[in-house]
Amino acid sequence: MRCMTTWTAVAVVLMAAAGAMAQYSENFDGYVTGSQLHGQGGWKGWDNDPTWTAPTSGLHSVSLPNSAQIGGNADLVHEFNVAAGTYVLSMMQYIPTGSTGQNFFILLNEYDDGGPYDWSVQLNCDLDNGQIISDFGGGAWLPIQYDRWVELKFDIDLDANTIDEYYGGDLLATHQWDDTGRNTIGAVDLFGNGALPIYYDDISLTPEPATLALVALGGLGALRRRRRH
Repeated sequence: MRCMTTWTAVAVVLMAAAGAMAQYSENFDGYVTGSQLHGQGGWKGWDNDPTWTAPTSGLHSVSLPNSAQIGGNADLVHEFNVAAGTYVLSMMQYIPTGSTGQNFFILLNEYDDGGPYDWSVQLNCDLDNGQIISDFGGGAWLPIQYDRWVELKFDIDLDANTIDEYYGGDLLATHQWDDTGRNTIGAVDLFGNGALPIYYDDISLTPEPATLALVALGGLGALRRRRRH
């Protein structure tokens, strides 16, 4: 059997690297509209308690038919298992005019049911004052864009321990990812906090090209070592 060419080997390693890296996407469209998300697709209420679940909704969506409706007692969590590298996490958010209360988008560097927990991002969607506030970014804020889908984007550099937060393409804040130096992404938490509902759709977590390249180089190194034996 003929050995793989160098370019074939590179392609195979890059594909394997992409598969090995933490990549995640969710559009909520595979679930029944109006169904509770606890126990579906890795989503669960805080501490794995179905009391804190949230429903899918067909009222607003980026991709048809569903989004996640976050309000009232919703405290919806999805865990990740990511350590080291640089990543982009993005999610689309829709806030209707007339919404009231304070609703939170949270990223944790550590999460386990029952604890311990450690927060890295807390965006206060202050519906009463019309502001998206970065609680860990020195209280920096941008005005809410109502009645449209707006991207929340986070450039997370676990190696440098930094994060850039963006709202609608505008930089909201840059700050330390974790004050204990933990280079992990633990979970996303969509917390209704008793507020009127807002909506989320099309979440993704993807490695930056540099992170993929490092993994691929490691894979090629291993391939070369195997060929020498």
